[in-house]
Amino acid sequence: MTLIANERVRGSLERIAESAAALTDAEYSGIVLVNGEEPELAVSHGAHRPTYDALLLGAESGVLRKVLDAEGPTQITDVHSLPLPRQRSHGHRRDRAGAGDRPDTPAGGLLGDRILSPECGTLCGALVVAAKRGGTFTDQDAAAVTVLANAAGATIEQARIAARERRRQHWLSTSATVTSLLLKHVDPKEALREILRGGFRELCGADVSAVMCADPVRPHVPLIIAVDGFGMDDFPVTEMSPDSLTARVLRTGEEIISADLSTVEGYNPPARCAERLASMGPGMLLPLQTGERILGVLGVGWRRGSPEGLAALEQSEQVELVRSFARQASLALLRLHSEEDRDQLLLLRERDRIAAELCGGVIERVSQSELDLHSALGLSRQPEVRSRLQSAVEKLEDTVRAMRDTVFQTPDDAATDQASTDWQPLLEEIDSACSAVGLHPRLVLAGHLDRTTVVRSVRGELATAVRHSLALTPHLSPTSVEVCIEVTVDHLVLTVSDQTPPQAATIEAERIAWLEDRARECGARVTVSQSEDQARIEWHLPT
Repeated sequence: MTLIANERVRGSLERIAESAAALTDAEYSGIVLVNGEEPELAVSHGAHRPTYDALLLGAESGVLRKVLDAEGPTQITDVHSLPLPRQRSHGHRRDRAGAGDRPDTPAGGLLGDRILSPECGTLCGALVVAAKRGGTFTDQDAAAVTVLANAAGATIEQARIAARERRRQHWLSTSATVTSLLLKHVDPKEALREILRGGFRELCGADVSAVMCADPVRPHVPLIIAVDGFGMDDFPVTEMSPDSLTARVLRTGEEIISADLSTVEGYNPPARCAERLASMGPGMLLPLQTGERILGVLGVGWRRGSPEGLAALEQSEQVELVRSFARQASLALLRLHSEEDRDQLLLLRERDRIAAELCGGVIERVSQSELDLHSALGLSRQPEVRSRLQSAVEKLEDTVRAMRDTVFQTPDDAATDQASTDWQPLLEEIDSACSAVGLHPRLVLAGHLDRTTVVRSVRGELATAVRHSLALTPHLSPTSVEVCIEVTVDHLVLTVSDQTPPQAATIEAERIAWLEDRARECGARVTVSQSEDQARIEWHLPT
């Protein structure tokens, strides 16, 4: 609500204008307010109002600018020489058809002074009197106009203080409503909609306000969850572009405050509301943030060219009010996320409870039944009975596997043990080769053991390599040998290390050459190293 729309303020300004006309014996008096780009006529009193109103508001005459730029009272004696705004003068000629090219402006000149705020000296407007009866304005008249201009400034300042206090009271009421709604067991999204529609937009004087939050599945994509204004009160939840301004605020946490939000790079509202937001001008996009976590974005906007919007962006108090609401809205979104996390936690706990019961009872009993049927299968000699028992065992195995996959979300033991099942034949072959020469080595497996296809392809070559390596060196004892198999990304390494007897002879070059020939036959390469008490042979087989 503007100051002119306030009946009490308007009544006080009218009494001040009438007093100015009476004290200076002027036929006309008026008060013009300046709060934005265009001056606004608050009140005017007396005769010849169309003419003097046009002189005050028209940029062509320059009357108002002269009064506002002067340090004290300003008097203009030759009013007839001032140009009138064309539209207003035409209208005046239509009202007084047959008059001359210019309406009849009384003599006596014009006197005006600035209206300043007594608290901070801000320019509020001007008080002007004109058409003094019986002469020109005197110094006493100028002093009277200055006193009344100061009174008008005090009246305007009191009205602004009262308006700020009303906004603060309204904000306290809105804040209490927000807290009350957050403490209730209601949907936080619905609470935000109720808060927006409960007067927040009117509180900050905006034409539209909206709350956007991040998509739970795709955090970089914002969702419009509540809108008030521009005829979008019932707007459904709508996805926005991940390249939009809102997404940028959601991603970086930076504030975007612009005198024309629609001209900022990246402004691309969803297609279903682009037409309604085409008139967007001044606006703010503020992050809804708790700590380091950005939960959403609060948007506030005015229509393009709105003086209220431009004034709001320039007033730190108004911007801080919107920031304060953003902090309150962050609590609502935080509660929304907390409830979702709590529901997820309850779901996981319930799943764990069910899994524990299944593991402790159901799966164990099913597995025991499977073993009993397996035993019965071995006792039966009738083909029909054996066939049915075998079918029942397979179905129980499938049931256990499905229960593990569903409840535990892990592969069953058969899949887990697949690697060791594929390794078993190789280990048996190596153990057989060692037993043939009376050795019982320590076997070590390392690396990508899940690459079972590699093991199957080189199984024969590995067993042969172990035999050749054991035949190359003398052994300290049957248990002094270690066989290590390591599977890497692109090859397999077999290492046979053995503790040699004291003063053992060095391995002859001919025997090493023979071993290298055997390696080439397998498509591998071999290296032999020997110290005082240990011999080490490495086979490298490509995979």
